[in-house]
Amino acid sequence: MSTLSADALLKNLDDKSLSELSREQAIHELKNFPEPAVIARLIQALDSDDSGIRWAASSTLIEFGEAALRPLLMALVEGHDSVWLREGAYRVFHDTHNYKVQQATGELVKALKGPAAESTTTDAAARAMLKLDKLAQ
Repeated sequence: MSTLSADALLKNLDDKSLSELSREQAIHELKNFPEPAVIARLIQALDSDDSGIRWAASSTLIEFGEAALRPLLMALVEGHDSVWLREGAYRVFHDTHNYKVQQATGELVKALKGPAAESTTTDAAARAMLKLDKLAQ
């Protein structure tokens, strides 16, 4: 286990002079910090040009479970035109082991891979947030 702080790991993630493997490792080590700033940065990493970074970010977001749910739904509403974001969100929601996340995102998972995903994702993500609110009651 790393002794680095979340801030140090986030700096490593953003440091393009480091190898891809080092940056991916920093992302995996962030699993110990399910904080809003870390979640937000990992969601941004889903839109990276680097497939390894996207994969590592989605893996860590899966581990965060419910903590990542609402921020990722909001990102989909705001950035539905990003293919990489939609692909990463699909992996997070499809591969989750968290029952609440599964319950809230079942329809969204279909929309993310369905025809016209760019246009249907926003509505499906908004409905998932409403469903999440109902599950919280």
